[in-house]
Amino acid sequence: MLAIPSEPVEADELTLVAAERAIADAIDRRDASDLTVLGFGEIAVAIGWPTESPTVVLKRTVVYPDRADCERHMSAVADYVDRLIERGAPVIPTTVHVVARGDGRYVGYAAQPVVPQALLAETALETDEPRADHPLLTAVREYTVEHVRPELSVDMQIPNFAWDGERLVLLDITSPIVFTGDGELDFVLTPEIFALVPAPMRRFALREAMRILHIYRSVPETLSFVVSLLYRIDQQRWAPAAAQNFAAELTEPLDLDAAEAEHRRLVKVLPLIARSSMAERWWSTKVRRRPYDFFITDSFKGELL
Repeated sequence: MLAIPSEPVEADELTLVAAERAIADAIDRRDASDLTVLGFGEIAVAIGWPTESPTVVLKRTVVYPDRADCERHMSAVADYVDRLIERGAPVIPTTVHVVARGDGRYVGYAAQPVVPQALLAETALETDEPRADHPLLTAVREYTVEHVRPELSVDMQIPNFAWDGERLVLLDITSPIVFTGDGELDFVLTPEIFALVPAPMRRFALREAMRILHIYRSVPETLSFVVSLLYRIDQQRWAPAAAQNFAAELTEPLDLDAAEAEHRRLVKVLPLIARSSMAERWWSTKVRRRPYDFFITDSFKGELL
């Protein structure tokens, strides 16, 4: 019987070094056909390793010249997971690692067990028929109510979860949604993260990222955004049912037109940022003769750029 993994997966140094070598090569060639890519996000790509028969999911950070900076980043991810678990939020077992590269730089990895395809929440959207009382929608609503808070929250889009028919378990932990009491992001955005986009675009990209993160500080805004993101994965047929289910926690009916409009906005904004990252990659590699050590993705189409 299939089950969502409940134990951490083994990811030793030799495994991680080999994976980093293969992933860095794929980034350099802009070709991930030799890898098993399990998911495309805006910040991280989920890689199944080893490629032939994955037993671990690896999520990679940016590359740091200084080990302490990389360790600080991964400590923030580990602390985020710990805080969610302490609150009682179901989270897939996750370990964090710092890998020394051959060029003297360092890269962080979050390692998680592989979840069977049948137990991904997105699979239920693809295989089931929408209905307002579907238990997945109820679980998403309840998880949001219990774990979306102004100072510690969760990226609630449905593809970020495993679902076994009863339990909803968070998979996406690489971008900690943690705020101070004053509403400031409590996660250091390092120069290495900003360097993924050209300097003229950094303020715009930061503003868009903060806009989305702030949505996840509010239960009503989060539920509306979850509906918007159904369009992103071509599951808009679920939008009316989700809106009806989520209405149990809203003082006003969820506006489906507004949810679709937010999707249309994202369709313009996120690819724009991706294209600017491609320009930065060209400038870094062709003009400055420096590596650009990060995947650029089109998360709408599920492909590398």
